[in-house]
Amino acid sequence: MSIHDLYIPGRTAVMTGLLCFRIFATGSVPAGAAVISKASNASTAGVLVVKVNDTPTGNAAPKRGDTAAATPAAKSADTLVVTARLTEIPGKFVVNDLYDYVYVMKYRVLSVERGVYGGKEILVGHYNPLIARKLIKDKMDALVDGTVERFTVGAKHRLVLIESIERVWNGEVEDEYFDTDLAKFYALKADMVH
Repeated sequence: MSIHDLYIPGRTAVMTGLLCFRIFATGSVPAGAAVISKASNASTAGVLVVKVNDTPTGNAAPKRGDTAAATPAAKSADTLVVTARLTEIPGKFVVNDLYDYVYVMKYRVLSVERGVYGGKEILVGHYNPLIARKLIKDKMDALVDGTVERFTVGAKHRLVLIESIERVWNGEVEDEYFDTDLAKFYALKADMVH
């Protein structure tokens, strides 16, 4: 089970049912994270009220579409360009209704066009993988490009990468490869190769 910050487009929402949230220490709730409290009036007894924290405190996490970590360094000359075959997509992609995320996938490196990479496998994070690269039109638009419309195992991609994901993205990362020593790269561009 994954625990995520809850991002809500409006400022307040009323919810019922079982919800699972990341817990933040007092005084360190990031901007955009949900703050949960009991409803205060009798007509909503037993209901949780979720308000979005609009004031950054502590280590602020990004709101939907935030590119706070997307510095000019992300577009610098220290990119790695490879042609690789997608070999593994662990689990299922998360639907993008509540928050944006980067999803880490495994590729087999077929050739290196620019930069240095000696491994046979490479881990690559793709921003909101359910959306075709050319259809990304939010604040990450400048940091996502390419002709890939859908990620499928066995597909061959030309990837423009930057190490590490955190240089470009400081939000939620769906990563099943937490126990590996392989470096993780962020895909600035993902083109189909036929």
